[in-house]
Amino acid sequence: MFKFTIDQIQCFHSVVDKGSFNQASENLRRAKSAVRYSVNSLEEQLGFTLLDRNSYRPVPTAKGRSFLQRSKRFLIEYEELKNFCQQISEGVEARLSISASGLCNLTELYSVIKQAMLHFPSTEIVLERELLSGERMLFREMVDIAIFENIRNRNDLEYKLIDHIRMIPVISASHSFLSLPKRERNLKALFQHPQIVQRSTLPDDDLQFGIYKQSLKWRVADTPSKREVILNGLGWGKLPEHLIIHDINNQQLVSIEQIDRITELDVFLCRRKKGHMGQVAQFIWNSF
Repeated sequence: MFKFTIDQIQCFHSVVDKGSFNQASENLRRAKSAVRYSVNSLEEQLGFTLLDRNSYRPVPTAKGRSFLQRSKRFLIEYEELKNFCQQISEGVEARLSISASGLCNLTELYSVIKQAMLHFPSTEIVLERELLSGERMLFREMVDIAIFENIRNRNDLEYKLIDHIRMIPVISASHSFLSLPKRERNLKALFQHPQIVQRSTLPDDDLQFGIYKQSLKWRVADTPSKREVILNGLGWGKLPEHLIIHDINNQQLVSIEQIDRITELDVFLCRRKKGHMGQVAQFIWNSF
């Protein structure tokens, strides 16, 4: 049964990298005899010779080269594991979950996450897009940090106002509704066509806004799908201004704000007051 150690493998690699036992001992800051003993012991435990010592400098044998390549991957993973354990001991999360409303512009968040990845490369960051469920996901501890519009429970949350969204009611420029005389373009006429709406991410969350009971409704799963359906003339609805400004400027979508009012929404970065904040979560929080 093999019982070789990481120390033995590191000594072998150092000898190969530096080209001699003398240079390896200096690199490792260990006695030459200790390095030689480690490599010899490793060969005994493996049952084959790693180094050809007959030449001026020790060079790997064929089996030694194979072991060198495979053990190199092992040492890399070992160093990653050490760094990972060090981060955990210092309060760095192994995994951080963030939810963000599908209505929000996440350009700034992406920039912050990129910086977090540079500072904490071993942390897995999970980003989920949701709709009308961010607050519920936070309290159910499905996520550590949430970005969503408006807040219902301000007593149990810490929050920062980070953005503002204008929800513009729009319809495709090719939609038959726009062929009506202007005096006939009203909510009653609009309700004859499907209002495109999104379901909440959590099925038991009944929060909704901007949905008319009188209108015919078509439901979609996410904001990009809603935009695509409206662009193709299949209905109308409200979309975030930042997502459709180019469509309006290119005259693919038409604002119908004179018929259905614009909705203004505040966007908050939120966390639970009683929740534990590791270094990565704190870094992201402080970046806003």
